Amino acid sequence: MKDQKKKRINRGAFASGIGFALYLALLAVGQQLIADIVSAAFAVVAVWTFLDAAELRGKDKESVSYNLLWGTGALALMLTACAVLAIKQRLGL
Repeated sequence: MKDQKKKRINRGAFASGIGFALYLALLAVGQQLIADIVSAAFAVVAVWTFLDAAELRGKDKESVSYNLLWGTGALALMLTACAVLAIKQRLGL
């Protein structure tokens, strides 16, 4: 069970990193709308992964390193901030 969850966390961290890189690449080529959609979609994945990692770290401290925990947290924070700011900009707030 823990091995499956740890693999899922690693895959989620990898997907979140790819999502952030894709977001930056789309912004660089001027695809603002698609970049906003990508940031919102991958923000959900990143937050889910961070919460999963935090839960597993709370149960078994040796199975999830601080690097993985705080790395997923940083990705979740960056993607969520980008998604929230994009939504606020689209709504004119």
